[in-house]
Parts: sequence; structure tokens; C-alpha cells
Amino acid sequence: MKTIAITLGAALLAGSLLPAAASNASALPDCVSLSPAHQGTRAADNAQLLLKDGDAHYRVGFNGACDAIARSSRITLETNGEANLLCPQGTTVRAANARCSARSVELIEADVYERRARMNRRR
Repeated sequence: MKTIAITLGAALLAGSLLPAAASNASALPDCVSLSPAHQGTRAADNAQLLLKDGDAHYRVGFNGACDAIARSSRITLETNGEANLLCPQGTTVRAANARCSARSVELIEADVYERRARMNRRR
């Protein structure tokens, strides 16, 4: 009986935290030019790319795993042929032999970026 109560309590607590975590992201409203010093890391089994550019943090989502970020440590972001331009739609990630189109681009909080990046480094 205690096991069921603990499991149910943990599930309810986790469920109540989900909306708060989801509110830490918002769709990118307009295109932004990334500086040459921006940094990125893979996340969610290569289905996301996290970007950090100064004080701004972004999450780029793909439709499934992106081979371009899975196979290469050097990638390029571009929109309509313009390098380092991150847009709500039309952004592409390229590596030497692969490319992926972004499904979504979101602004995220710095703590979300750091937490996800740390999780990726542990793998």
C-alpha cells in the first residue's frame, strides 16, 4: 500500500512540475543573427540542438534525430543561405555530409540550457 501511495505521490508531483518546465521556453518570435562566438551542444538523443550566444539561449528541435549533429563536431546554421541566422522557420543545420531542417526554434532560460547541457555531458 505504501508503494502505491509513494508512486502516486511522485507521479502527481512530477505532473505538476511539467507545466512549469514547459513555461521556460517560448517560440522564437523573429530571426536573430548569432555571433561567431555562439556555442552549441546536442540534446535529446540528437533530436535537439541547444545554443548559447552571450546571454541568449535557444533550443532547436528536429523531426527525430538529426544526423548532421550526430556525426560531426563542426556544424553550420543557416536560413535562406545566410550563415548564423536563426529563424522561427526555415533554419537548416549542416555538417559535411548531412543536413537537417529545424522543426522548431525556442528561447529557453539559461538554467534549462545548463541542465540539459550537463545531462548531455554525462552520457
